[in-house]
Amino acid sequence: MVIGMIKRVRAIGAAFILIAIAFCVNSPKASAHYTYCNNTSYVLRSAIGYYADGQWTTRGWWTLLPGNCRIVLPQDLRHGTYYTYAESVFGHRGGIKYFAGHEAFCTTDGYFTLYGRDCSAQDAELNNFVKVQVGSQRKWRTTFTEPAEFTSEKAEIAGVQRLLMDNGYDPGNIDGELGRKTRIAIAAFKKTQGLSVSSLVSAELINALTEKANHTASEQGYDFCNKTDETLWTAIGYEQDGQMRSRGWWMLKPDVCSKVLKDTLTEKTYYVYAVVDGEGNGEETMAASGDNLLCTAEVKFDIEGQEDCELRGFTLSGFMAVDTGGAPSWTQDFVLD
Repeated sequence: MVIGMIKRVRAIGAAFILIAIAFCVNSPKASAHYTYCNNTSYVLRSAIGYYADGQWTTRGWWTLLPGNCRIVLPQDLRHGTYYTYAESVFGHRGGIKYFAGHEAFCTTDGYFTLYGRDCSAQDAELNNFVKVQVGSQRKWRTTFTEPAEFTSEKAEIAGVQRLLMDNGYDPGNIDGELGRKTRIAIAAFKKTQGLSVSSLVSAELINALTEKANHTASEQGYDFCNKTDETLWTAIGYEQDGQMRSRGWWMLKPDVCSKVLKDTLTEKTYYVYAVVDGEGNGEETMAASGDNLLCTAEVKFDIEGQEDCELRGFTLSGFMAVDTGGAPSWTQDFVLD
C-alpha cells in the first residue's frame, strides 16, 4: 500500500508534511513487527499510537537516520489500525518538517509511553497522527519519503548533505550523489571534529553531524521560558517572506524553557501569546497577549497569513508585540502579574 505526499493547509499550514506507507508482508514464518523506514534527507524522530487492552497507547520517540529502518513494535500486529507520526529533529535549518495526519494523540519529551488521549491531564502535547489500516497483516512497514523520492542509499547520502549544510559546509545540491563537493565537505567536517571514521558515509558521521547541528541551533533563535507556577500553552508570530506566520502550541511546565525558533532571528519585532492551562471552565488567565490579531488552532499549528482566520477554520487570538532590537537571539520570560 502506497500513499503519496500530502500537504496540509489547516493545522500545520506551510510546514511540509510528507507521508508514505510502504508495503506490508503477511507470512506465517515471518517475525511479526511494525517497522519505520526513513527515505528522506532529514533525521526524524517518530512515534506510534494504537488501541489495545481497552485503552489508547502512544509510544515514542524513536530516532530514524536517513536511509535507515527501525522496528518500533516487535510484536504481533493484532489491532488492525495503527497511527504513525514523525518530525524532523531540532538541528535542521528552517521549519520543522512534519509527517502527520488528522488523528490527535499525546506525546511528550524523551522516550515515552502514554495512555489515553487526554493530553492536558498528562502534561503532554497534541500531535496529529496518520491513520494506517493494517487489517490482518502481522508485519507492516511505513516509509517516510519526500518529493525527491530517494532510495534508502541515496537518502543516507542526502541526509549527510543536508546536515553538512546545516553545519555551514557546502556539499553542493542535496541530491543523494557523492559528488566532489560533498566529498570535500565531509573531509572538512571530519578534520574539524577530529573524526577518524574510515567509511565516507556512516551512521557515526550522521550522528556527529546531528549532534553538532543541534548544539549550534540551541545557541540561536527565540526561547520561551515559563517563570510562573502554572503550566502554559504558548505561541509565536512573525513576518516571513512578506506575510505573517503564527506557530504553536508549546506546552511549558513551570521553570521550563523551550526553543520555538531555532535559526538566527532576522526580524526586529515578534509576537507572543501565552495562556495558563485551564480546567475547562471557560475562563482564561493570560501570561502574554495583546492587540495584534493572528490565527491559532486547537492543536499544534503552523499557519501562513493572518487573513480570514475564522473562515479558514482557525481562531483569532491577540498576540503581544516584542521589540527584540534586531538581536540574533532572544529569550522571552513569561510571568503572571
